[in-house]
Amino acid sequence: MNIRTEISVLVCCLVFFCLSTSGSPSNGVGSEVIALMGIKSFLVDPIGVLENWDEASPDPCSWSMVTCSADGQVIGLGAPSQGLSGVLAPSIGNLTNIQTVLLQDNNISGNIPSEIGKLSKLQNLDLSNNNFCGQIPTTFSHLKNLEFLRLTGNNLSGEIPASLANLTDLHLIDLSFNNLSGKVPIFPAQVFNIEGNPYLYTKGTDKVDKGSLPNSSKAKLNKSGIFYVITILMVPYYYSHLWDSSFFI
Repeated sequence: MNIRTEISVLVCCLVFFCLSTSGSPSNGVGSEVIALMGIKSFLVDPIGVLENWDEASPDPCSWSMVTCSADGQVIGLGAPSQGLSGVLAPSIGNLTNIQTVLLQDNNISGNIPSEIGKLSKLQNLDLSNNNFCGQIPTTFSHLKNLEFLRLTGNNLSGEIPASLANLTDLHLIDLSFNNLSGKVPIFPAQVFNIEGNPYLYTKGTDKVDKGSLPNSSKAKLNKSGIFYVITILMVPYYYSHLWDSSFFI
């Protein structure tokens, strides 16, 4: 092979490499757009709060209900009380930089996607007061940075995954007013609420009793024998922690 031929082959290889990489997303932005559009496609949006989510506008940092970091990564999704229904798409698991998901007080139904367990940076998850059903995903045990988990006011059933007790960064876990059953794990969370789940029990009892409360929880019994927590000390911290990060645009 002469020098001219070698140069021609090298040029062809360089051109092919440039063409094959030119369409690749930079800094994960392309994959985040695909993930968000997947979420939009599974939701019913009666008042159009997601109207400007458009693949033709490929910068999700300009989209409503989306918050980005200084370097343009999606770190927050906040659309509480927007009348959203439909289901939460599994593509949420591809928002790998997200730290906060606030979708409370909507009408979203179906199972909670197990793919949420892939969100290793997630700190705040609020899916309360929707119509989610099925079980709490066991993949939540992978959320090692999770600090606040609120699933209250849904139709969740089955047992509370015992592996959630390994989430040592949890400050608050609220599972109240669902249809959960089985044994109650001992959580490290400072505030732990399971009120309104009459089929839960602690080891060796047929109902939750005061002597079985986690030492780290502040709680007392209600008239039915199911305990609930006094959240007044933690709730202001919870909401100030969320709003300090400016999760809405």
